Amino acid sequence: MPMFHDPQHRWSMDDYTVDRQGHMAAFLARTPEDEQPWRTSVGVYTVPADGSDAPRLISKGIEGASSAPAFSADGRHLAWLQIAEPAYESGRKRIYISDVVSGTTVNVAGDWDSSPLSLVWSQDGASLYTVVADNGSHNVYEVNVASGHCRPLTKMGSASAVRLLGSDLVLLHSNTDSPSDIYHLSVNSGERHALTAVNEKALESVYIGSAEDFWFTGARGDLVHGWLVKPPSFDSTTKYPLACLIHGGPQQCNTHSFGYTQWNPNMYASAGFVTVMVNFHGSSSYGQNYIDSIQGQWGGYPYNDLMMGLDHLVSKHTFIDASRMVALGASYGGYMVNWINAQSKRFRALVSHDGMFNVPHFWYSTEELWFPEHDFGGVPYDPLVRPHYEQFNPERFAANFSTPTLFIHGANDFRLTFDQSLAPFTLLRRRGVPARLMYFPDENHWTSRTSNSIKWYTEVFRWISTFTNTTLPYALD
Repeated sequence: MPMFHDPQHRWSMDDYTVDRQGHMAAFLARTPEDEQPWRTSVGVYTVPADGSDAPRLISKGIEGASSAPAFSADGRHLAWLQIAEPAYESGRKRIYISDVVSGTTVNVAGDWDSSPLSLVWSQDGASLYTVVADNGSHNVYEVNVASGHCRPLTKMGSASAVRLLGSDLVLLHSNTDSPSDIYHLSVNSGERHALTAVNEKALESVYIGSAEDFWFTGARGDLVHGWLVKPPSFDSTTKYPLACLIHGGPQQCNTHSFGYTQWNPNMYASAGFVTVMVNFHGSSSYGQNYIDSIQGQWGGYPYNDLMMGLDHLVSKHTFIDASRMVALGASYGGYMVNWINAQSKRFRALVSHDGMFNVPHFWYSTEELWFPEHDFGGVPYDPLVRPHYEQFNPERFAANFSTPTLFIHGANDFRLTFDQSLAPFTLLRRRGVPARLMYFPDENHWTSRTSNSIKWYTEVFRWISTFTNTTLPYALD
């Protein structure tokens, strides 16, 4: 039975939850006014489960995106996460709690310079448990509802899918050298022990290296964080090629987690590459100011961080062969690969997956108009804003492109359309520079099908091993 009728189909609904008593439901929805590609507004609503009343907007007066609604055990309070800005997906998420009876709403831990990702109530309603991106990890925190005090319960690694188990928690946890397993976490002591080991047998004969973190002075004189994974049977007296993996977003981060897509660092380490990931300016998990610093600086601070990070590692580690480096990235990482091609000749080869070549054209073809409008300060047809789009536009420096590049794109990518890879591919081929274009007619912004992923890895490793003169420890065909 519907909880409410919507004959005009005015609502675009998303996540929902129901209180334990079965009296009230909460859901996320966009109104027709918000269903625009230049807005990220999503409201949180409540509605009686018996359909006796119309939905009521709980996040009234806040225009940004709401997420993660969660009822307390007694059903009296509803918590959710809220971004204030109506056109920014990476604004700071704040915790709000509404009294379902009185309608009173409060902001908890308002001065916490982090963005929670999820919410779980304690049984007594005194605390909320949340996962937070924290210095390159995803850690569990306990937030005291009354005081707003935030206490970390885990350190290092990647936690997710947190659930209440009596007075403790169960969750998924992984790190660079260990895929996800279910863990029991003591709230009082912070002790964690595994309840499963589902991949233990499968990984017995597979090399899985642990990530080492490093810090260096980057753009603006700020400390910048990164991860390094070494090849199997590592010998510090041997020279190794280096693979620099560049994350997308750009307001995301490389985490101490076990990657399940094309960007698992151990895949590159096992191929014989020292694998490096830098959380440049704009990356999440280092505070909101660090995230926001990329606005108007797409090819500025992040590019400087990457180059300075590599300089730091090359000067510190004699086992890195600076003449055999490659860089790979997807989405914003693909943009950065194209920007590197326009600015640097230090890499032997590049891989750009669903990247961006023409920044102004991106605005005209993407389904997320709010994204470039926020990061570049407006629309590209505004003569006052146009220079912001052009400043770090790889296409403007097309004459500089000279590094062999493999381009990869999905036909169903509506965020960055196919021409963003076709154009730089055409450019390099016309200039006589080695280039390949791998086109997936059944993929979107990601490569998710198993057979396509195998093909992806095969062609990528063939490309980077060829140009670095690296002998792979396995056959590709």
